[in-house]
Amino acid sequence: MSDVIIEADYLITCNLTNAVIQDGAVYVVDDRIKAIGSRKHIHKDFSANVVIEGLNKILVPGLVNTHSHSVQTLLRGKADDLALIDWLQKIVLPGETSFTTDEVHTSSLLGFAEMIRTGTTTCNDMLTTKYSDYGIQAAIDSGIRTRIGKMLMDVNNGFPDDMIEHTEKIVEDVIKDIGDYHQTQKNRIKYSLNARFLLSCSPQLMKKLSEIQKNYPDIMIHTHASENREECAQVERYYGKSYIRALNELDALGNQTILAHGIWLDDVEYNLIKQTDTRITHNPSSNSKLASGICDVSKYLDMDVIVGLGTDGAPCNNNLDMFREMRLASFLQKVKHLNERVLPSKVVLKMATIEGAKALNLDKEIGSLEIGKKADLFQVDISDVNCIPLYDPISHLVYSASGKDVNMVMVDGKILFKDNQFTIIDLQNLREKATLYQNRWNE
Repeated sequence: MSDVIIEADYLITCNLTNAVIQDGAVYVVDDRIKAIGSRKHIHKDFSANVVIEGLNKILVPGLVNTHSHSVQTLLRGKADDLALIDWLQKIVLPGETSFTTDEVHTSSLLGFAEMIRTGTTTCNDMLTTKYSDYGIQAAIDSGIRTRIGKMLMDVNNGFPDDMIEHTEKIVEDVIKDIGDYHQTQKNRIKYSLNARFLLSCSPQLMKKLSEIQKNYPDIMIHTHASENREECAQVERYYGKSYIRALNELDALGNQTILAHGIWLDDVEYNLIKQTDTRITHNPSSNSKLASGICDVSKYLDMDVIVGLGTDGAPCNNNLDMFREMRLASFLQKVKHLNERVLPSKVVLKMATIEGAKALNLDKEIGSLEIGKKADLFQVDISDVNCIPLYDPISHLVYSASGKDVNMVMVDGKILFKDNQFTIIDLQNLREKATLYQNRWNE
C-alpha cells in the first residue's frame, strides 16, 4: 500500500455543493481518495509515507480535456491562418499521413506531456488513421487517463488517399483495438470510436460504428459536427440533410456520443441534442483561430445539455493548456450575449472538471475531489505576482492562472509532474525527437 497526504491553502472540490476548504488536505491510498478535510483533521486522523506540502497552493480536481488530437502536436505552428477545410486538406492531414511509427508516438507523447504539465489528467483523444497503436502506447507511457482511438475515414472528399480505408477494414481494426486496449491499464485507457466527420465517413461506416458502440460496454462515439459553415453546407450536399439531422438518422446520437464544436445548429437540431442526451465539447481557442464561430454554450446549458471543454489539436490552438480554454470560453460567451454575467468562473471550472467527466461518462470515477474517487488531481502555485491579491481561488484559476502555474499533477495516485519536472516522461528525449522532425519538415 502507498499513501500520501496532499495539502493546500484552498481545496476546490467541484462537488455538488461546490465546497471550498481553506487550509485543507486529502488523504490518498493507492489510486483512491480516502479522506478530505481540514489539514488539521487529516493529519490528526491519518499518517502517510509522503506529505506534499500545500503552502501557497490550490488543490484542484484534474482537468478533463474533452477533445484533443495529441498526434498533431508536431504540426504546431505549421497551419496558421487557414480556413478549416484548407487547414485539413493542405497541411494537417498530409502531415499526419507523413508520420512514421516513431513520429506518431513522439507527437502523441509530446501532446500528452503538455496536457499533464498544464493540469489535464484526462483527455478524449482522436489519433490518426495510420499507426494509431503507437499513439495509444504513448498514452499508456505518459500516465494520462484517456478515451482514445484511431481516426476513422472511408470517404475521400479531397483528403490524402493514404488516409482512406475500406469500411470493412476499419471495422476489423476497431474490433481488434477494443480487444487489445479497451478498459486496460486499470481502466485508465478506454477505446473510442473516432469518426473524423461526416465528410470523410460513409453512412455505412457510421451505422456500423453505432452497432459496435451498442455491443461493447462503455464505448463512446467521438466525432466533429457543425464546426464550420462551409463544412455544414458540404455535409448537406453529401447527405441531403443538415449535420445533426444526418447523425440522428444514422443512429449516431445519444449519451454515448460526444460531438466536437456544435456551433451551427438550428432549433430542431438543438432539440435533437437535448432529446438524445448527446454531449458537446466546446473548443473556444480552435473555433476562434479557425474563425469557425462562437458556440452558444449558454443555450446548451440552459437546455441542460452536458458540455465539456477541449483544446482541440496544437495546429489550431496552438497550445494544449485548459486554463486558456476556461478563460476564453467565459469571455466569448459574454461577448456573444453582450452579458457580463453569463458563464461565470464557477460554471467554467466545472465544465473543465466534473461536467467534462460527465460528458465522457466518467463522473463516477473522476471530475471532483470526493471520497472514493480516483486520485486524479493537481496543485496550482499561488506565490507569483499574478496571484496577488487573491480574493477568490476559483476566480483566480479561471481568469488569472495559467498552466505554467501547475506545480504537481497526479493520476491514479501516481505523481506524473512535480516541481517543474516530469517523473515518467523523458522531456529531453522528446525535445530531441521533435527537433529531428522539425528539421526534416524544413528540408
